[in-house]
Amino acid sequence: MKKQNKINRRNWLQLGLGATIGTISLKLFGCNDSPPKKDKIVEECVPTQYDTMGPFHPNKDQADKDFDLTRFNGSADTPKGEIIYVRGKVIDDNCQPIPGALVMIWHANTHGKYTHEYDTNKIEDDPNFQGWGQMKTNKKGEYSFKTIKPGKYMFDADNDDWRAPHIHFKVARRGYHELITQLYFEEEVSLNKDDVFASKLTKIEKEQVIRKSQKGVQGIEEKASLINFEIILKKVRKEEKDKPEFADYVGDYKINFKSTPLEEELIAFYGGNRESLNITITKENGVLTAEMPIQPKCEIFPKSKDRYVYRAFEADIEFKRNEENNVIGLVFHRHYDFPKIMAEKI
Repeated sequence: MKKQNKINRRNWLQLGLGATIGTISLKLFGCNDSPPKKDKIVEECVPTQYDTMGPFHPNKDQADKDFDLTRFNGSADTPKGEIIYVRGKVIDDNCQPIPGALVMIWHANTHGKYTHEYDTNKIEDDPNFQGWGQMKTNKKGEYSFKTIKPGKYMFDADNDDWRAPHIHFKVARRGYHELITQLYFEEEVSLNKDDVFASKLTKIEKEQVIRKSQKGVQGIEEKASLINFEIILKKVRKEEKDKPEFADYVGDYKINFKSTPLEEELIAFYGGNRESLNITITKENGVLTAEMPIQPKCEIFPKSKDRYVYRAFEADIEFKRNEENNVIGLVFHRHYDFPKIMAEKI
């Protein structure tokens, strides 16, 4: 991973998940009920690789966040760009479908701009593009979205780094480990090869998340494409749930950032000055989660004693104890050049 000396687009935070919607029939998108052809990865039921969360949907909730991102707030106009359909199944690592899983997607518009207050790049916005959507899988574990193919965008202007077109996914269901990942397009060979994230994937991981766009599919618009994307979640095993130390970690942690070199960074990071900044650790459904302002609650995963990896945020959380073995604070370690964040348990 290339080190960053300043906060950039991949560091945007996010507010929350919002309300969910009910399941829909895939026939709305010209899809039949027969299962898609399974590739080697699906047959082996290897959990889909986890990726960074990246920029999220606007940090203000919106009423229209359904499965059709090409129709926004009742507008008759469609967003610019190529119409695509993304469909698939959510299954577990025992190859069984997962009904009722919440599938959320978000991505840039055709020009490479996110629908997000913190995307300040001088790129054309598209008021007809919904930006993000969500739905629950049906009884067969199926989901489907209608959207537009995202554009590439400048990742690091100083190094002329571009991000390949991609779609962010967040998938969650009680009893399964939460998944955050990204879908890439097979036809973007050159951009995928140089992409800061896609280029670091192993061969197996690339087979999981780089997908071919199918043209001329019956039942959808003539010029639209279809992408099949199967998602595999890992079950939470009994030995992973409700570890005794979870109770030690739960609580609010106040970040000590006033009058430090970190303060200026955080003011830019969060979009304005603030008197306090907390990290909240909770235990939900037998797993541990972390949450920061304008960023949703995400699962954190054990790495070693008192140290957890915060994959969604490219960081480690290290819990600190006193001589009496009580947790008194934490250290937030980013996985690249960034000041350490110290927080005291309150």
